[in-house]
Amino acid sequence: FFFWGSDNRKSKRMVHETDGLLGHKVLPTNTNDAAQQEQVIQRKTRLVSLLSLLVISVVGVVYRKSTILTGGELKEATMMELRLIKESKKQQVCEDGSYSKRSLKLAYGVPFAALFEDSRGERKFEASDVIKVDDKYYAVHDNSWAISQFSVALKHFSAENVQIGNPNREPDESAYEAIVHSDGIFYVIRESIDIPQDGEEKSQEDYHAIVEELRLSATDYEIVNKCRSEFAFEGASKGFEGAFGIKDINSSFFVVGLCEGNYCSEKYKKERGNGMLVVMQKTVSDDGDCMWSTIKKIKIPKTAFFQDYSSIAVNEKGRVVISSQEDSKIWIGQLTGLQENGLYDIDQMSLVDSNEPEVYDFPMNDNCEVIYCNIEGVFWINDDMLVAVSDKMKGKGKQPFRCFDKDQSVHVFVLPS
Repeated sequence: FFFWGSDNRKSKRMVHETDGLLGHKVLPTNTNDAAQQEQVIQRKTRLVSLLSLLVISVVGVVYRKSTILTGGELKEATMMELRLIKESKKQQVCEDGSYSKRSLKLAYGVPFAALFEDSRGERKFEASDVIKVDDKYYAVHDNSWAISQFSVALKHFSAENVQIGNPNREPDESAYEAIVHSDGIFYVIRESIDIPQDGEEKSQEDYHAIVEELRLSATDYEIVNKCRSEFAFEGASKGFEGAFGIKDINSSFFVVGLCEGNYCSEKYKKERGNGMLVVMQKTVSDDGDCMWSTIKKIKIPKTAFFQDYSSIAVNEKGRVVISSQEDSKIWIGQLTGLQENGLYDIDQMSLVDSNEPEVYDFPMNDNCEVIYCNIEGVFWINDDMLVAVSDKMKGKGKQPFRCFDKDQSVHVFVLPS
């Protein structure tokens, strides 16, 4: 390439060097011979230059094909490489020798569709929370207005498993996301509903949770009260996703709501490790209007480094479990402020890690892939076992097909020993 741009003077100076490189020796005998010899040298140097350019071009093409690629080839190669890296990391997670120490183990489970002798026409069971009262489980579904009651044995098609209430009580879906029980009343929470306040224009959005107080009978329920939360949300999809109830040192009842999104926010919902609880107490105004007033907010420890928070439960010892649907994990910690009589000092109440941070995976398949993709409710059975319920798999390709097998079901898990 250098020789191609050389002038005659440079060519003359490099005659001997260049011809030597080509394996020839130049011995001019007269002027004509020297001129002819120089022309030969110039032709050969141009030939070398052309060959060099050809080699460089070939090498460049090979390099581009092997490392850069173009268009669809680049995208396909990049995606393949990312998949291989991801698969490798997955296998490391499952085969590092500690899988059994950080993963839940399935004890037994059943789809909701197999529980009821009479499903009251329901074919979808988009479960969102579950609790245990005496020897029965109670679950809510965000697509239905009915409360599912079923035995702890999870008997198939049993007459004792029933849908309480009319599944189609109202035209819209229920948006039920949490259920709490205290003194014979079930507190069922609708996630986040647009409730324009007095004086607001209809176009102005104002999102709050609604807490329905229900008294259940064998096959139906009575709505005792419906009150909105003082706490407001940014939209309809990231409100309260779970809840539990406590009594303070004066025996007053409180509902503690779990925000689905980080910071209780739509905008910042995916900023991991910023979960939040909202402690609420029901107040009634002079004109009879009721509201669940915000008493305090409690941060969830950053060891629960989750993208979302789908359910929460607290046992009689103050032990807390929080699930994440997106991450298919649970976090276990402690609720402080518990007194010896089982009541809570609200001022001292906070969430802390156990002696060591406890984060566990829901079981994975043989390829180390998530299969419990839609866990939306968890509750303590005892110190070593949890019951969980799962929502419907997201359609239109939003979730992989492997999520289908475990959706709309009840699952019982054992914690690692």
